[in-house]
Amino acid sequence: MRSSLSVIIPTLNEEIYLPLALKSLANIELDEVIVVDGGSEDKTPFIAKSLGARVIQSEKGRGVQLKKGVEVAKGDLLFFMHADCRILDRINLKDLYKKGIKAGFLNLVYDGNTFSLKVLEKLINLRARLLHLPYGDQGLFVERALYEKTGGFKEYPFLEDFDLVLRLRKIFPPQPLPGRILVSSRKFKASSPFLISLKNNYILLRFLFGASPENLKKFYK
Repeated sequence: MRSSLSVIIPTLNEEIYLPLALKSLANIELDEVIVVDGGSEDKTPFIAKSLGARVIQSEKGRGVQLKKGVEVAKGDLLFFMHADCRILDRINLKDLYKKGIKAGFLNLVYDGNTFSLKVLEKLINLRARLLHLPYGDQGLFVERALYEKTGGFKEYPFLEDFDLVLRLRKIFPPQPLPGRILVSSRKFKASSPFLISLKNNYILLRFLFGASPENLKKFYK
């Protein structure tokens, strides 16, 4: 039976980055692109439609948006991607699935060229490979049946990726895929990459010890 691949991208006011993200999907063999918009006030939905994506409206919140995207997706394979990312290399996810890869992620590269960002890149990729613990900005490839077996995304405002990967690891730890994904470094413009990374690790620890994403969101800016 031929596999089909659905790419799902949550958006909110991403008219600047989304065109590059969608055009970069030429690097993978896919069957549909679903943009789940959380109420953009810019041209994001129009741009998505003009570039061939199916646009679904949703309440705001990545977990809610991604879950809704899966509900309307037709593919038996799923690839989740952030709107401010770009796939840099050609990669055939369907072939990798035939070879036994049911969940995987790409090698992260930041669009900035500072020393701190390059060090952070290496640490992030090392963590993802050694612990099978990627985050959503690395792109997440998942067999639909495996996604459903884990219970899928929860309707969290953030940390939905971390939460899903923790459950995936118990069944099929996500594997590094042979490709790179370019990620915007915009979140580091207000502060040092290492300070932001330290804060994010604090948030993750609080989550692991039972704090809810709703209560932790105030720390995530």
